[in-house]
Amino acid sequence: MTNSYQPSFDGGHLLEQMRGRHRHPPWRARARDPVQRHTMIAEAAYFRAERRGFEPGHELEDWLGAKGELERALRSEHSVSSASRN
Repeated sequence: MTNSYQPSFDGGHLLEQMRGRHRHPPWRARARDPVQRHTMIAEAAYFRAERRGFEPGHELEDWLGAKGELERALRSEHSVSSASRN
């Protein structure tokens, strides 16, 4: 059985902002805390590994990919909120 779960750091909040509802998503506050940020990256890396069938040898690639995904989501969130203030 394939798990179709795809982690989403913004939980749909970016879409809400695009619709004009400007609220800060809870994941953003979590990402500020180093322990929570580490947990978020670990969870996303796990799901990346799961999607490829947990084939060994890609652990660093999974971690760095997950970290980059979170950083892009944070930058995207920041640029959307900055643009909406202008």
